[in-house]
Amino acid sequence: MSNDIVYVLLDVVVNDRVKFLEYVEGHQPSFQQYGGKLLFRSNDMEPIEGNWSPKLLVVHEWPSEKAFRQWDESAEYAPWKKLRREAMEIKMVLARTMKG
Repeated sequence: MSNDIVYVLLDVVVNDRVKFLEYVEGHQPSFQQYGGKLLFRSNDMEPIEGNWSPKLLVVHEWPSEKAFRQWDESAEYAPWKKLRREAMEIKMVLARTMKG
């Protein structure tokens, strides 16, 4: 696990808007505590090529993979992670910077 900046991309489908909004507000303190930054969020996208058409696309930046994993497994985030799973379906990938 390197100490390089990593990005987390989330393809989100909201199933419960009330819980989703509670999650969006509630998880911020732990997200920021572990160094997460929201770089991008959009629900207004146009497919140009292929058949990928997310309803909501979110991009996070993390100071390192370790910081992301510590947050994702933290006690501070645990109740919000549970709520996230109730509120939405997500596809999530961690992206490391390509070398060379």
